[in-house]
Amino acid sequence: MLICLMTATTMASATDLWEGTHAVNWDNTLTIGADKFADALVGQKIVIEFTNATGEVIELHSNGVMLPGTRYEHHLYADQSAMEVFITTGMLASLKESGMEICGTGFTATKAWYGDGKEGVDVNTVWIGFFWMDEWSTLEVAKTAFDGINWSDYKAIRFYSEANRTDYIINVLTKWGDDGKLGDQNTMTLTNEYAELSLDNIDMAARLADVDRLMVQCNKEGGDPFNFTAIVLVGKESTGIRNLTVSPSSSASDVMFDLQGRQVTQPAHGLYIVNGKKIIVR
Repeated sequence: MLICLMTATTMASATDLWEGTHAVNWDNTLTIGADKFADALVGQKIVIEFTNATGEVIELHSNGVMLPGTRYEHHLYADQSAMEVFITTGMLASLKESGMEICGTGFTATKAWYGDGKEGVDVNTVWIGFFWMDEWSTLEVAKTAFDGINWSDYKAIRFYSEANRTDYIINVLTKWGDDGKLGDQNTMTLTNEYAELSLDNIDMAARLADVDRLMVQCNKEGGDPFNFTAIVLVGKESTGIRNLTVSPSSSASDVMFDLQGRQVTQPAHGLYIVNGKKIIVR
């Protein structure tokens, strides 16, 4: 998985979600229904095309909250004409259940579609993409990326990058200030592929309870800037999924998906996503 996570591949031809002219602002969002994502798969990318960017922000929501696996305040630049996100397991569950809302201000949406993406995106991947880390850059991932997580099943969080070195500064925080810091380069394990935050002495449920995002701040120090590419949970078991909580019951209205985002009506034994949460059917 360590190699596949960073490998782009052609997964399907592009599928249009919407096309037109919609001047987006916080009171005039663009909504795309859940039915449009019927054939979407984990790992594919969603692309939003736009014009008239004025340096403001775009956010993707679902059912009124931040779409899992997306960034807060994704800033747009005047010469920018598109933004993209890659579909995680949690994101796909939200899209198939509630669709997507394109929110923000300072741009006019012209088209939305999904298609080519990445392989190796599994149930433990909570964010994947490309975020440029230079001088004190900060990646802010919506807390909804961790909805349904049973933290007792995980021992660490890995922050993958293309740095290929370990001499950079990294801070992982839930809010600004020392009381919000979870770890840094002095307390985390750094390799050429990732920085790993041990959860042994961190109550993640409590630390995320009163905030709305997880922040990864970085300074390139003496080396070149680089991309952060994925945030992945590391399970206590080798597969990272053996001890997941089994849902006590599912109502007839619950919609179940396998890990590839396909709706399942008669599940066999295995791991599934129901209402954005992971369950095991035994």
